[in-house]
Amino acid sequence: MFSDPLLRLTPPSELNDPFDAKPTKSGVEKKVDFFFQDSIDSDNELSTDTVEYYKNELESKLNGYGVISLTENPYSLLMWSHYASEHKGVVIGIASDENTFDYHDGFTMTCGISKIKPARVSYSSRRPGFEMPDDCIYEYFENNFFSHFALTKGDDWLYEKEHRYLLSLNEADVIIADLSSLEVAKSISDYGVLFENISGNSYKIEAKSVDVRSSLKWWLCLAYNRRIISNVKFFKRIVPNAIRSVYFGCKVDNADINRTIESVRESPRFSSNVNFYRSTQSVERFEIDFELLDENYAFRK
Repeated sequence: MFSDPLLRLTPPSELNDPFDAKPTKSGVEKKVDFFFQDSIDSDNELSTDTVEYYKNELESKLNGYGVISLTENPYSLLMWSHYASEHKGVVIGIASDENTFDYHDGFTMTCGISKIKPARVSYSSRRPGFEMPDDCIYEYFENNFFSHFALTKGDDWLYEKEHRYLLSLNEADVIIADLSSLEVAKSISDYGVLFENISGNSYKIEAKSVDVRSSLKWWLCLAYNRRIISNVKFFKRIVPNAIRSVYFGCKVDNADINRTIESVRESPRFSSNVNFYRSTQSVERFEIDFELLDENYAFRK
């Protein structure tokens, strides 16, 4: 994270909630019934293939998108326990808006599904489909339909107070994947792609420059076709000015805090305005608070 601040674009199939961003049978059926109602009313014959294609599109299209999950509450003990290595990790505070990332492709900028600003997640005891807003069903586009499924979760997740980016996987800045043949991968790198070995067969892959950023998706298509790539993960790179703060868990030792602060201060991928905080435990309540670390903290012995 501190050598290169990346946020993963996680497709729905890899989220930790099996219900997350999965269109339901009832929701798909309602949308299909509305979409083809004119043909049914006019007694026009419908191709079974056409209906099945549309159903498959409704069921699977969100898998071409990635979720970046954020929370509005850095004080949640459960969130620290579940997502920050049981208080031995860190929380990163970012300015989450349309300028958090420096690249959005043309499709994302015009797509009604993508969320280039984080959208608030809603919580419910019932899965979408049984109860859905009219504009999710009665429109000849699917933007509201997909957004509703991507931004509705079960009540058990309410404590997360989640906000989400929803972006096409095609606009990833970086891919981390296993390559079976680096030689073959480089042979198709006329598309302007760089490779950095992480370990073993795992590589960080990105475009050579911002001018050819869109080339990464075309290289990936060829890599899939050559069957040389697997375990693909997609990432967006945060711009330096968007990273505002680092919160250390109450179980992080001083040596790790020092190393992290020094790493951030020396890295060109972070601005000089990052604030550092250490979590402290309340003596009276089951709560944490944050102590601001002064600018000389990392140089104390």
